[in-house]
Amino acid sequence: MATFGLISRQKLALINRQCGFQRLFCSAGVTAKLKPEITLDESISQALDAGQYKPRKHEGRLTTGGCVTVPGPIVAAIVKSCKDHPVKALLAEGRKLDNFVRSRKPPMEPDELRRRINEVRHRVGEEFRGKMAVEEMSEEQISYINKVVEAQSKKRAKQQIYAWKPVDYDAFKGLQYLLGRSAAEYAVLTRIFEEIKKRDLGFKPRSLIDFGAGVGTGTWAASNLWKEHIFEYVSIDASADMNDLAELILRGGDVNKPMTLRNVFYRQFLPATSKSKYDLVLAAFSLFELPSARNRLDIVGNLWDKCDGYLVLVEHGSYAGFSLIEEARRFLLKKVEDGEGEELHVFSPCPHEQSCPRVTLDDGTPCNFEMTYNQLPLGGTAGEAAKCVYSYVVFKKGPPSAEQSRFPRLVRPTLVRSKHAVCRMCTDAGKLQEVIFTASKHGKNLYRCAKATKWGDQLPIKIEEKS
Repeated sequence: MATFGLISRQKLALINRQCGFQRLFCSAGVTAKLKPEITLDESISQALDAGQYKPRKHEGRLTTGGCVTVPGPIVAAIVKSCKDHPVKALLAEGRKLDNFVRSRKPPMEPDELRRRINEVRHRVGEEFRGKMAVEEMSEEQISYINKVVEAQSKKRAKQQIYAWKPVDYDAFKGLQYLLGRSAAEYAVLTRIFEEIKKRDLGFKPRSLIDFGAGVGTGTWAASNLWKEHIFEYVSIDASADMNDLAELILRGGDVNKPMTLRNVFYRQFLPATSKSKYDLVLAAFSLFELPSARNRLDIVGNLWDKCDGYLVLVEHGSYAGFSLIEEARRFLLKKVEDGEGEELHVFSPCPHEQSCPRVTLDDGTPCNFEMTYNQLPLGGTAGEAAKCVYSYVVFKKGPPSAEQSRFPRLVRPTLVRSKHAVCRMCTDAGKLQEVIFTASKHGKNLYRCAKATKWGDQLPIKIEEKS
């Protein structure tokens, strides 16, 4: 059996079927249905030839590979904010809350809920009818059986149908969220904002509005990158207790100390008017709190109307979280297509505005990315490293500029094997494609770039399919 280093053709085929990638075999001796011409971006190729940087630091590298850590002053403020509570108990409750948030699903729409309840009622009724001779029963007996069926249906529906309800973030629940989720959320937002800063050197936001701001991780991440530029931070959260906690953190954990940032404003409701515009608009890990699809899309539309630069939407990387991000993506792209909104484009992670190939594939696999971060150094954890997955989309006003790269993005980890590297990517053609790179076929520069490219990075190549 012919093999490629440590991975066989059969195993690659299995991976392809599981992940839905179109195979683009480019190694010698392998016949492919497509004959893609794959070339390294010319400017990057020239820079590598000139020795300006090494392949592992090519332009498409967006992930640093290291752990992201919450800044020391924020950690100190968190410690002070929790000083009147048992930290170990808070950490344990925070982990429970984190697990709940990661496994959350959106509320069912009324029609879908009624359909699911009717299905359960029908199954229970069939089970009873299969055991009893209904035609021989009196009306009184049938009435009794119907009541039993209804009671059993309600009981089973509660067991089988996800019961969504909003989370009441009071003061204690806010502290649980702070300890259980803030480090991961800060790391994810830092990664997303760093890509914007790296790829758009001219973007210097003057204002931020954060919907569902929670404990303020969006403000932490944005101020860490653009503190000298942002003069207004608007944090929107329905929980007054969460707003108070977020403000306390920015006061260093002491209500009598001044804020460490200027012009930070806290609100419980998103302003209905779109008169005020913001350079950076954020809604991170908040769409699950909204009671219906209509409500979610109204909020997304409202946020886009307030946007004068970038709109960033983020959720946990489960299929449920990805579905909410894709719902918002389709909604805004459709609005533009129908001529109902200003022109926009998807800045990241998608290199296109076409239908998401993950959705088209419909195999239950989300488009998500992995983030490594250091946990808060509390309760004996000593800042241990952890991982989380997230799904996101970043929109930018206007069409993509000529200078903006729309290179393929790696949507799964690179498989580095003996003398070849396997990259699974989403391309500007709106397709999931897998390419096997070798030095002999693609040249040393491209091969080394492919080996160094990580999940979430862009690979600076052009793919042209040849018949």
